[in-house]
Amino acid sequence: MSPVCWLLLGLLGLVAIAIVVRLRSGYGPPQLTDALMNHREQAIVAAFANAFFPPGGPIPMSGTEAGVTGYLDDYLKRSAPLQRLLIRLLLRYLELEPFVFGPRASRFSKLSHAEQLASLESTGTSSIYFRRVSFISLRALMTMAYLANEEVARAIRMTQSADPFSLGDRVFEQLPTNRSKEHP
Repeated sequence: MSPVCWLLLGLLGLVAIAIVVRLRSGYGPPQLTDALMNHREQAIVAAFANAFFPPGGPIPMSGTEAGVTGYLDDYLKRSAPLQRLLIRLLLRYLELEPFVFGPRASRFSKLSHAEQLASLESTGTSSIYFRRVSFISLRALMTMAYLANEEVARAIRMTQSADPFSLGDRVFEQLPTNRSKEHP
């Protein structure tokens, strides 16, 4: 190989290293100690939590104030290893998705709040099925974690009920007692 090829390969290697360092830096210190999630994952969850439930929003508590990061860390600890891996991959994918789909080539956690909302809107309404499913999965995780906070539940007057539609035993009374006669 000629010296020019070696020089180009060396420059390409330096650019690749710079990109990796840039992607991995800037997440700040961890919010939680003794957590399963590392500091990057914690920052990603905090960014999504505040995008869905911003400070000063209609509910007086932001996503991070409601403890979404801690709840999801505990959820991951209780999850099976494969489920834990899939949730972590979902977070990483959605963090890096703006590089491909916009609104600009940056990590989700580095976007402004308006850009984060635009990114979530684009993901949730995409014609690509995988993007929509990833959005719905993230929204379910964020909502589950946010509504687990007692102050949030009180603010929206949410109550726990094992029978939310007041059906009681009426549902079971309508079921046939011996299904084998009806369905051979």
